[in-house]
Amino acid sequence: MKSSPKKSVHALSLTAFVLVTVLAGCSSEADEGPELEETTDASSPESTEHIPASADGPAQNVPEPRLPAVATENTEEGARATIEFFWRAIDHARLTGDTELLALVSHDSCEFCQDHIVGWQERYSEGNWAVLQGEIEIAIDDTLTHFDEVQEEEWVEISFELTEPAAELYVDGERDDAETLQDASTAKWVADLSFDGSAQRWNIEWLGILDPAEELDL
Repeated sequence: MKSSPKKSVHALSLTAFVLVTVLAGCSSEADEGPELEETTDASSPESTEHIPASADGPAQNVPEPRLPAVATENTEEGARATIEFFWRAIDHARLTGDTELLALVSHDSCEFCQDHIVGWQERYSEGNWAVLQGEIEIAIDDTLTHFDEVQEEEWVEISFELTEPAAELYVDGERDDAETLQDASTAKWVADLSFDGSAQRWNIEWLGILDPAEELDL
């Protein structure tokens, strides 16, 4: 993990309702190549209507986010596109329990990523679901490329502002007030990404919330 020691962060936030059980050992390796916007087969229209999540049950037929072609490029623009896709995949996982897209751009070393991959799979397998009052919004503040001459490793550091919508978690058919977000919230985040030349995509190796008392010095 290549996160700078100067950062003071919280490992988890209220994103995904602060998973109660943290499980380890989940692999984020993908056997298939990334699914690109430009290569998506448009000949298969949606056969069923999208039904939003509600107190009555989980969302149905949720459209999948697509990894943009620029995310396969070893550029800072590709890294930024990847972090934006990651949060769309978080939204998708919270609404469906499907974490395949989340795993696509998550490195095994990213604890935050693995916690949410395992956690949302578990929640939905147990019959629980989430209701979101909107979508996650991300505004990138800055991007910086680092190079470790000793290990000959390069990575990109991205700082961004993340706004999460109000959200509810339903457990056993009832709203869990302890893990419900009554209002939208905004926080400063930072992420480290590295480019996998073999897979031709970026992987998130680390991310977390900045301590409000600290200022990121890029």
